[in-house]
Amino acid sequence: MRRVARQQPDLELAGRFEPDEQQTFRHVPFTVPEGVDQLHLHITYNDQIDSNPLHFGGNTLDVGLFDQRGTAAGGPGFRGWSGSNKLDLTIGRDWSTPPYRAGAPGRGEWNVLLGAYKVGPNGLEYRVEVRFNPGIPAPSQPQPNGRLVRAKVPPAAEPGWYRGDLHNHTIYSDGGSTPAALAVAAAEEGLDFYGITDHNRAQSPVGLVPEGDGWPVLVPGVEVTTYAGHFNVWGTDAWYDFREPTEAGIQRAMDAGLADGGFVSINHPKPFGPPWEFPQVTGFMGVEVWNGWWGRINNVSLAWWDERLRRGERPTPLAGSDMHRLGIVGDPDDPLTPARLGRPALWVHVPGELTAGTILDALRAGECFISESPSGPQLYVTRSGDMLRVHVADARGDALLLIGDPGCVAARPITGDDCTLAIALSELPADLTYVRAELHHPTGAIRALSNAIALNGSTHSR
Repeated sequence: MRRVARQQPDLELAGRFEPDEQQTFRHVPFTVPEGVDQLHLHITYNDQIDSNPLHFGGNTLDVGLFDQRGTAAGGPGFRGWSGSNKLDLTIGRDWSTPPYRAGAPGRGEWNVLLGAYKVGPNGLEYRVEVRFNPGIPAPSQPQPNGRLVRAKVPPAAEPGWYRGDLHNHTIYSDGGSTPAALAVAAAEEGLDFYGITDHNRAQSPVGLVPEGDGWPVLVPGVEVTTYAGHFNVWGTDAWYDFREPTEAGIQRAMDAGLADGGFVSINHPKPFGPPWEFPQVTGFMGVEVWNGWWGRINNVSLAWWDERLRRGERPTPLAGSDMHRLGIVGDPDDPLTPARLGRPALWVHVPGELTAGTILDALRAGECFISESPSGPQLYVTRSGDMLRVHVADARGDALLLIGDPGCVAARPITGDDCTLAIALSELPADLTYVRAELHHPTGAIRALSNAIALNGSTHSR
């Protein structure tokens, strides 16, 4: 928390959330007078605990801000959302505390957005101190050297395939690195593309990263973070309303992302993900079946996707590290440690130029697979008539499992470093509506998985 030596507050806003108001939002208005170039908010509250879903008994308060242009969904008045990550916020003409947007504070009614994520038995009493023109200097920001250094990773075993990580966070939500530093790290991990999906962000990452000349391709996004589940929207610069965690509210927010041409995916539908609590919401194109280290309960997300496949739906499977802190190596054998950039990696097939648009087009077409890291293993599954072709690289000693409606329908050993298996569909149960592939380590952990191939005339066949 940034402590600032400053004058007495110009305004004080105080209130209380009762225990039965947990996970509700409140707009707290205040008036900004003429001639303000900078304002500072300092928020305090009682019985503070962190946002870890396993911690109970106290309070966690989330914070956002709207300016004089209003609080409408998707509107220009949204200045930013820092969740419970920051309780000292500076908004100024020339700079603002990330993730808040800079710009001259306009005269009129502003609103502090308070979200009572957790409310303990004593209730949550908050106080917001507002100071006008406190004269706080911009903090120095470490700058990456911007030098392009790419890791040596195994080349794609088939032409037109690229690897990346679409789910990452920066200082524009609760991450620890700048977007430019993330670009450098993506190159150093051997990624061809990366996404920035900061929580409920008001500041697009476009223009904040090095581009061209061999740099990994940025796919801009936003993680719409609600109290009953998260979803990502890639390919737009807008923000989407997170303040109404109901079926109707989330459907409106998702529909807005789709109307803007975004690719929408449900994130980590598993315990502590948090789980997705909107079973009637429709329109999403993908499901994040692998988030962070495989052992982080990703089998629940995979089962969630399989259930939709059995219903005849064909959402694209996605993966993301959900990286928040660069430089933390983490340990896949201890899935409680923070995930590392590119672990897992999402591979897409783009036969032409690699751009944010062509990457999202590949996901819309289902041309993808997932591996545990940028180094693989690689898993290419295609259908030709009545045959499945499975091309596997860098997985000697692993087992290939084919998964369909009833579960595992076939298994094969992988005996070489680069091998291709031909499997007749006649060898599989006749009533399958889909089939997909997984690569398993001898210990049982999944190392790679493919998209599903629709059978029996279903849509999205490949």
